[in-house]
Amino acid sequence: MDKRRNSKGGQRSRRGILLDDDDDARGDSQNFWGPCRTLHDYFIDLSGKRASVREEALSTILKALTLNIEQKFVELNFVTLVYQCLHFIKKGSPTEMKQAAHIIGLLSMITTTVEKVHEAYEDVLTALSQGGLKPKLKTLEILGCLTVVTFFGASNSDETESVMKLLWDLINPGTDSSIERKDSPAVLTAMISAWSFLLSTIDGWRLSHKNWQGAITYFSNIIDSDDEELCAAACEALALVFESNCLEKFSSATKDSNKELKDNIIKQLRSRLSETGNERISSQDPRTGFNSASAALDFLEDRKCTNTHVTIGGQKLILSTWSQKVQLKFLKHFLRNDGFVKHMMENENFHNVFDFHPKRRNDWGNVLYVPEREEVTILLFRPMVARHNDCSLLPSLTRDKQLAKKKTMSPNSHLSKARTQLLKKQRDLSLKEREFDCFDY
Repeated sequence: MDKRRNSKGGQRSRRGILLDDDDDARGDSQNFWGPCRTLHDYFIDLSGKRASVREEALSTILKALTLNIEQKFVELNFVTLVYQCLHFIKKGSPTEMKQAAHIIGLLSMITTTVEKVHEAYEDVLTALSQGGLKPKLKTLEILGCLTVVTFFGASNSDETESVMKLLWDLINPGTDSSIERKDSPAVLTAMISAWSFLLSTIDGWRLSHKNWQGAITYFSNIIDSDDEELCAAACEALALVFESNCLEKFSSATKDSNKELKDNIIKQLRSRLSETGNERISSQDPRTGFNSASAALDFLEDRKCTNTHVTIGGQKLILSTWSQKVQLKFLKHFLRNDGFVKHMMENENFHNVFDFHPKRRNDWGNVLYVPEREEVTILLFRPMVARHNDCSLLPSLTRDKQLAKKKTMSPNSHLSKARTQLLKKQRDLSLKEREFDCFDY
């Protein structure tokens, strides 16, 4: 007989099954008594009282939305998820805050409902513009959340530029050189990258004339930074500024002075690239496949952006502008490599942003065509047999019916065999489609 103890650290019984008091036993019991938990179950756990339960639910939802396009789940629970995540950003633990911010960004890039994502943009901007939450903007996850929500949710350039101004006030808080910047190079790099990411969505002629004065000078001063990523972010920002062809909105200098400023930037980049045998920043960025400093120098000298080819899921994406390169780099950093490939292949919003329309392929790389209609034609030879008008013979009509029945209904008939082959082929095609749905790019 089984022994059952109720003392601390012992065992307890449940429906005749002994369970240890550790987590592994509880997990085994869940697997024994019921099916695996669904995404909706974790969605319900977000309202739990225990922080560990909420963090596990947030982590699971975050992973699911990154590696899969949970379109139905997102559309059904979008509003509730956004408000719950905003609550975690305001009052949750640091772990909950970071996970919730990332989830809001994922929701905004997955949903195809314009009204929902614009409402999320307004709610996030309102929450983060408040005095108590404004310092949290320097948290990388919240910074990414605001930027992505603005990219997908802002309805016009004025809304995008308002967030850019919020970021710019953090990047360049003032002209007083006696104030020492306390932000780490990583935070400053993230803020400049976010600002550039949003700038890539606005036509130059729509930009304000007063918000960005001195931006060229500020970024040119950062080129000499010892931090390679910070220097690369400044180079990308400068390339976008010159690509906008509206230098007067980023500098108060005259055209001649702007030309002199551009020449100085070119000299800085040449000097930077020549230091220590091009070892400091000459390596390619693994997220984009190009060197920001070198590409920026080529662009400023020739006024032409070199095309860059990026392979995604076995298919090439051509990046022909600096705006596209900056957008790809930011989104790939936000989603990481696996998540980015998944979204590029299956997310409709990404297809529209990059004008990228991947083809569905099977494991062998051949396009899987499913015919809409298949026909089988069988030619039978029926020899002419001379028969006498004998009453003992079956009537001609009955004889024809039996022959037709033998041709069509007999399992050994040619028609039955052809039908069996056709059904087998269709089953094979269905299996290939299901295998393709599980194929990892």
